[in-house]
Amino acid sequence: MPKCCPKCDHPHFVKNGFVGETQRFKCKSCHYQFTTEQLERGKPLWMKLEAVLLYLGGLSLNATAKHLDVSVQSVLNWVRDFAKANYEKPEPEKVVVVELDEFWHFVGSKKNEFGSGKHMTVIMGDSLTGNWGIVIVRP
Repeated sequence: MPKCCPKCDHPHFVKNGFVGETQRFKCKSCHYQFTTEQLERGKPLWMKLEAVLLYLGGLSLNATAKHLDVSVQSVLNWVRDFAKANYEKPEPEKVVVVELDEFWHFVGSKKNEFGSGKHMTVIMGDSLTGNWGIVIVRP
């Protein structure tokens, strides 16, 4: 039995149900609810690392979560935390702005724009399987 509230040190509190099999108490002064035992929270480190390894091995977030019997959001948070702790965000190397001229004579006479002839930003890069590019349409 505790002697006082851990938040306000007030000596008056009452029993207020159970958490699992642990007695919960409520302070009469600040209404803070507390237990005398510290309950374990979170998942073990081995489970978090296994989730990251499964995801990096090609398993989807949903399949990883189902395999470990946890929520998809938990797996996503573990993967993000691992990435933030171990990897730096790469800076873009090369940005090229191009204007696509295909059918410009046709689209240039129209009052509506349908995408051809608009300014776009193209980011080029290399990967293990070949070259890639990201195209962003500028307003």
